[in-house]
Amino acid sequence: MPKNYLKQLASILEMLHNLDRDLNLVSYNETEKKIYYTIASRIHSTGKCNITDVIETSGFSRSTVYKAIKNFEDNNMVKLIQSNADRREVYLKLALA
Repeated sequence: MPKNYLKQLASILEMLHNLDRDLNLVSYNETEKKIYYTIASRIHSTGKCNITDVIETSGFSRSTVYKAIKNFEDNNMVKLIQSNADRREVYLKLALA
């Protein structure tokens, strides 16, 4: 591999680690991080995100997604907002947004 490629890769990995640190994601596993980033990406692209969106987009099981979201909620990283239109639907909001 070219030396420049390795340097760029190391730089990208350092940026990702810094992002995880800045978002308080360092203690979470890779699955939980992917779920968090899925929520952020969905909110960015569509303006909203519900639990079904996360399940469908991430490819993780309902149980895995619920556990991660509960963990994020317990740590004040994600807020659950009940829909006014449909009381069965819950939207996710990033606590820092």
